[in-house]
Amino acid sequence: MSPAPRWTPESKRFVFIVCAILIALAVWRFSVVLAPLIVAVIIAYLLNPLVNWVSERSRFRRSVVAAIIYIAFLVILISIPTLLAPLLVQQLSNLDFNVQGLSNELDNAMGTKLTIAGLEIDLPSLLEPITGSLDSIFSPLAAWAANLAVGIAGGFIWAIFIFVVGYYILVDANRFSDWVDSWVPPDYLEEFKQLRRTIDGVWKSYFIGQVTLAIIVGVTISVVTGILGIRSALILGLVAALLELIPNWGYGLSGAIGAAMAYFQGSTYIPLPNWAFALLVAGFYFLMWQVDTNYLVPRILGSRLQLPSAIIIIGIIAGASVGGALGLLLAAPTIATVKVLGSYIYRRLLDLEPYVLTPEPAVAANLADSSSPENEEIKEPVRRNGS
Repeated sequence: MSPAPRWTPESKRFVFIVCAILIALAVWRFSVVLAPLIVAVIIAYLLNPLVNWVSERSRFRRSVVAAIIYIAFLVILISIPTLLAPLLVQQLSNLDFNVQGLSNELDNAMGTKLTIAGLEIDLPSLLEPITGSLDSIFSPLAAWAANLAVGIAGGFIWAIFIFVVGYYILVDANRFSDWVDSWVPPDYLEEFKQLRRTIDGVWKSYFIGQVTLAIIVGVTISVVTGILGIRSALILGLVAALLELIPNWGYGLSGAIGAAMAYFQGSTYIPLPNWAFALLVAGFYFLMWQVDTNYLVPRILGSRLQLPSAIIIIGIIAGASVGGALGLLLAAPTIATVKVLGSYIYRRLLDLEPYVLTPEPAVAANLADSSSPENEEIKEPVRRNGS
């Protein structure tokens, strides 16, 4: 028994407030590292179940298994664009950009005058402000190129940081989990583990949903644009699948790319002018965007995360304004996590048991990590009760 007196409640509150302020200052001061660190944690989080599964069934040390799986992940990550590069070049060669023809059309437009309802409109006078604006945009092109080179170099350094930190987080993932458990009072340990399993299920559900959405959207756009007669349909599907990770706004980017390809390529069999065909393709992208926003996202992500579709859409907008692209990706699971924690605090304050609400069996079955020892402890009483 320590002879030192215990801290008074006022002292504990003071220490807690000071620690919270110091943590907030540290996050603010090193915020530039926060986004790459989150990416490294996500990579380790996704690979950790596989590392656990292999480690339990092999004689190799966890660090060796993690290194093998991590290297395989990096090889796949690098191989995908490498293998797709020839196909990408072949598809891009079908674009048939007629730059000289476009230039001639612009020159002809600059020299024409329109007469509408007896009123003569001078196109050169109307296009002159636009031309001046374009000149002001493209004049600092050299400086922009230099900044782009610096940005690429910085991105390469951050990529090294992400993969190195991600590997060490992956190696020590279980040790870190045990370290966190050691700080929880014994009476609350089981409750804390149940809360952690629920939150873990939320994030696994989100990543499954995003992959499902990317596959559905990518395949649909690739097939439909191919049916419409676009020769680069496979590339459009790939672009749409990747940009699906940016909810809502990703469709604006992929739609602009699809309409541009439709304009420059035209259709292989539909007898429409290129501009009309581009409008047709843009209309298809708009229709697909409405289906995705109002049907696919609420049902695939909303059901898995147990969130109303309106909350998901509002969270996406808020996440984009706060965290940019990373905020877009992580808005939905973050809101679902806050919901789980808020429900726990609410039920604790009102002494409503159970304090941690268990997900529906169907959802829990999709989210359970069979390689986790904690889940094995859960399954055993379920088997006994069902027998």
